[in-house]
Amino acid sequence: MLTYDEHLLRWAVFAFWRRSIGISFPIALVVVAIIFISLLAQGDLSWIVGAIGMFIVLSIAFVLAVYVVHYRNAIAKLRDMGPPQATFIAEESSFSISSGIGDSTIRWSSVIELWRFSNFWLLLFSKSQFITLPLATISPEMQTFVLKSVQASGGKIVD
Repeated sequence: MLTYDEHLLRWAVFAFWRRSIGISFPIALVVVAIIFISLLAQGDLSWIVGAIGMFIVLSIAFVLAVYVVHYRNAIAKLRDMGPPQATFIAEESSFSISSGIGDSTIRWSSVIELWRFSNFWLLLFSKSQFITLPLATISPEMQTFVLKSVQASGGKIVD
């Protein structure tokens, strides 16, 4: 039985967001912002400076939107599921999750990556789709089985 709460989902979405955005994008954004500020300080008001400013604004909006969209989606699903619990059944070629909002059976080969964190794992199906597995109620034996199943199906394990 998997148990979810708002705190867990907030951390899971933040972990996904942080790892998806990475460190290089914010660094590049800071460099571009420094260039933008220095050009403005020099009195440059050309269309290039305007384009750089627009790039900065749109980049910040994109970074925030990635977090907000995933967080709102996760919280909406949490509220829709009734009791915040799901049943997780792992088998040789697939796993099933069932809760108050429905049932789903997914082949292990659909998992492209498994991101490991201390209290939860994220099973990624694409660059923007994932499910959260809270580890508090998953036995060490089941955790090992999930890891082996993802690896055996070609999925990547990321610590």
